[in-house]
Parts: sequence; C-alpha cells; structure tokens
Amino acid sequence: MQRPGAQSALHLSAMKLSVLLCCTILTSCQVNALFGRMQRVIATGELVCGNKPASGVKVKLIDIDTGPDDVMDEKFTDSNGKFHLDGQTEEITSIDPVLKIYHDCNDGKPGKRRWKLDIPKKYIGTGGKQPPVFDFGRVNLEAILHDEERDFI
Repeated sequence: MQRPGAQSALHLSAMKLSVLLCCTILTSCQVNALFGRMQRVIATGELVCGNKPASGVKVKLIDIDTGPDDVMDEKFTDSNGKFHLDGQTEEITSIDPVLKIYHDCNDGKPGKRRWKLDIPKKYIGTGGKQPPVFDFGRVNLEAILHDEERDFI
C-alpha cells in the first residue's frame, strides 16, 4: 500500500520531468537563432558560351549543409551574361558557399548542365560587415568539368 503523499509526489516529479523535456526541446530548436551568426557572400561574374553572352542562365548562391542546403540568392544572367548575387544566412559554424550554374551551352542532351564552384572562405563576411566581392571573372561555359552533373528542372 502506498503512502497518501507518495502518489502526488510521483505526479509532481513526472510534471517536472515533462517541463524539463519541453524546455530542452525548445532550447535546441532555438540554438541557431540564439548563437548563430549572420554570414554573407557576394559573387559576380560574366558567363559566355563561346564568344556569345550566356543570357538567361540560372545562377544560385548556396550554403552547402549536412541537411537541406540554404539558397542564399538566385537569379538569371542579364542580356550580357553578367550576374551579381548577394546572399546571407545564419549559421553556428562557418558556411560553405558555392555558386551553382545551370546551363545548356553546346549541349543537345536533356536537362541542364550543373556546375558547382566553391567560393573561398575569405570571401565570407560576418557581423554585418560588407564582405569582399568574389569575382568569378569571365567564364566560358563550353568547358567541361569532370564532376559536372545534370539537373532536370
């Protein structure tokens, strides 16, 4: 037979444990917002296909993550093949920025050729500071990258 106060003490302990568990879950969900830091990258360049501007080419500024990647900015090249991307994301650790280019230069196959080009860490700005601009320069999309992939978007 249980003592009269034992059941209420057990109920109180279970309630404390539930509150502690809820607080732990809420805290873990908010870690990124509490301790993450805003990180920014700016990238520019000009894309050509042979000797012609590669206009209307989709370019994305991405932060590669273990989970879903963060799209920081996404645009299409202008009529001269030029692009300017400016994106930011909040992360606890240093971001891994890449430029993804989706194009059909000299390609009669289905889908788009997808290039993934790493951006050096020294071009990441933190703490609201303007980062240095990473200029890819003029890139001829006729080149074939060994690790090139295809996207059927």
